[in-house]
Amino acid sequence: MIYIIVRGHHRLYFYVMVSKYTWKEEYNTGVSFIDGQHQYFLNIIRDLEDIIEDSVCKDSASKIFFSLVHYAEHFLIQEEIYFKDYHFPNLNEHKELHAAFIKRVIQFKTDYQMDIQHTCQTMLDYLVDWFENHILKYDKEAIEYLREKGL
Repeated sequence: MIYIIVRGHHRLYFYVMVSKYTWKEEYNTGVSFIDGQHQYFLNIIRDLEDIIEDSVCKDSASKIFFSLVHYAEHFLIQEEIYFKDYHFPNLNEHKELHAAFIKRVIQFKTDYQMDIQHTCQTMLDYLVDWFENHILKYDKEAIEYLREKGL
């Protein structure tokens, strides 16, 4: 989005990055805990976008890592507990996906600590892919199963 301010014969241009990752009604699953989890994850994506836009990755990415660890420890584990309690048939596959996510986040943190260029952008790309492919597709199918079982 571009804002233009005109003062006399001079124009000042301001570019504002607008995140396309805002919560939409279509993302609702009907399970408040899981919807909250997904909203939290979108907040991480938006925070990382802001860090990249402001060119402060080197100074601010630790907040993102803290948020991702919280997401993994709190939400992914709780999701696995729900899936186990309701005998979700693809639980082991889902746990493997979560383990791969955690492993990738650890690798991003290592890259960040080694000052590897573009770590924040690469991490953003990965988190967006996780949101679009794991959360919006795979989790949605799993949640439909849980809802059929009475969650």
